[in-house]
Amino acid sequence: MRNPAKVLHLIGLVMFMGSILSFIAMNAFVGISTDALLISHQRQFVSTITWALTIPGMWILVITGCLTALSGKYSLTEHRWLVGKLALAVLILINATFFISPLVGQVTGIAGQSATQGQLLPSYMPLKAKEDMYGIANFLMIVAAILLAIYKPGSRRQ
Repeated sequence: MRNPAKVLHLIGLVMFMGSILSFIAMNAFVGISTDALLISHQRQFVSTITWALTIPGMWILVITGCLTALSGKYSLTEHRWLVGKLALAVLILINATFFISPLVGQVTGIAGQSATQGQLLPSYMPLKAKEDMYGIANFLMIVAAILLAIYKPGSRRQ
């Protein structure tokens, strides 16, 4: 069971991180544009990618990470880095599920309304900034979790 879980873990990581990196690239492409139609199209991609790649990838990553930890050589009582990584995974899930995901739908909805009206609604930018803030927090936690998995601080080298 360990090898299939590792393969799925890697697939989940690629889905999750790849989608987040695509969001960063799309934000850079749109930049400070106020073109309501361009922003609406970008938000449609963001929403689709969120539900098709980011959320499933996140869940695959966390579930297979837990399975790998439970079936593997790492014990939670002996490896504090693993406790830290799992704590970060829980925080990432909470942030993504209860803060980012609802904002994605709201921001995309406002972008669609803006495109229909031909101008960016005033409520768009503050809500988009809030979504970005939670997204940056998640990205930093993801990087921290990856670094914990790579360097395993406090772990004995064998």
